Amino acid sequence: MVDESLNLWLEDLYGGQVGIRLRLRECLYSMTSPFQRIAVYDSLAFGKVLTLGGAIALTDFDEALYSECLVHPALSVMPSAKRVLILGGGDGGVAREALRYPQVERVTVVEIDRQVVETCRSHFPRAASCLADPRVELVIDDAHRFLRDCNEQWDVIIVDAAELSNSASDAFHSVTFADQVFSRLRDGGILIAPLGCPTFDTDNCRSTLRTLTVKFPKPQIYLMTIPSFPGGQWAVAWCSTSTTPQTVAMRPPHLEQLRCWHPELQAGMFVLPRNVQSLLGLTR
Repeated sequence: MVDESLNLWLEDLYGGQVGIRLRLRECLYSMTSPFQRIAVYDSLAFGKVLTLGGAIALTDFDEALYSECLVHPALSVMPSAKRVLILGGGDGGVAREALRYPQVERVTVVEIDRQVVETCRSHFPRAASCLADPRVELVIDDAHRFLRDCNEQWDVIIVDAAELSNSASDAFHSVTFADQVFSRLRDGGILIAPLGCPTFDTDNCRSTLRTLTVKFPKPQIYLMTIPSFPGGQWAVAWCSTSTTPQTVAMRPPHLEQLRCWHPELQAGMFVLPRNVQSLLGLTR
């Protein structure tokens, strides 16, 4: 029986300035892959917690909130989407939500670290079990290299745990990651790109937005609330040259199973508080 009187804590700092502390029961798993330190803890507040390089990557408590808010704002307005590309996402949560749409024929997940996938299969099966679905293509590779070498295009691209401007592994890329992503999105497709916490990472949020406007002059921004993320609030860019996000065209089957997203929420997600507009440089 676990002694909950033990004073075990996990601290995750965001930019070295602000963070979150979680009271832990125990460490369930820990190892070092070729890319990062991977650990799974049992916490009192959030249940199981996955950390990558010491930073919280997902928790039992709010994994579904994060995954739903990356997928449904895109797929619910694009009933013609058949091919979805997820850059990162080795835990499987984002793929699980994309598979809820029956018109989706193929979900390609590009994860650099195989051990992340194996860890999540063991400790987070609610998310990772979907990776065995026949519609899922799991690619263990660097996202930059994958995009550089493939010649396919996708209806929806979701950037999950990868950055638009920085290298995932390779030291040099002749073409930027953003350009590679843009080239793999079909005309009229949708790109979902998390920006970060607008309050505590304003400069990086603005920098990524500037990168996106090279291809998408007016990216739409929405907010999602993720309690386990330092700052609790995350901004996401919704990008398309021909589609708008406010009107839901398709409801996923078994809508009642979702924990966060619902069609009535869609339009409101894109109404930003004035302070967030100001932080992101969207006010005139």
